[in-house]
Amino acid sequence: MRRLKGAAMSDKKCPICGYELDSWNDCVSINNILECPECEEHFELKAVTLNKPQLTIPKSIADELEEEIEEAYSNDYIRSYSDVGAYMKVITDGLDEDSELYKFMFPENDALLGCSHRNIIYLYLVDNDLVKVVEGLNEI
Repeated sequence: MRRLKGAAMSDKKCPICGYELDSWNDCVSINNILECPECEEHFELKAVTLNKPQLTIPKSIADELEEEIEEAYSNDYIRSYSDVGAYMKVITDGLDEDSELYKFMFPENDALLGCSHRNIIYLYLVDNDLVKVVEGLNEI
């Protein structure tokens, strides 16, 4: 049994007999083991791992978020079981308009960018592994 991956997958040919296929669906498949309709030999089709786009947030913003969350916990404004909406309400209600976090969430003259930044913050609050923390605003 042969294994296919990378460029060989785009050829759509049986790696054993060279039979040209219109689609990989022309082969009988059981658990990613394909059977060529021509020679009836078996081969494995491996998926190519693609690079996932990575959402990013500046370290200074992540740090400020963490400080706001800690303060909200210590003042009992939120609990560990509070949903993300409650976190965002507490964070935005007490946020100083001159703070870097506020300017990140509500940039002047760019509502779409602000919406995008707030969505990234939501994801960061849900699970900070979903968003990569980077140095500086220029790296996002």
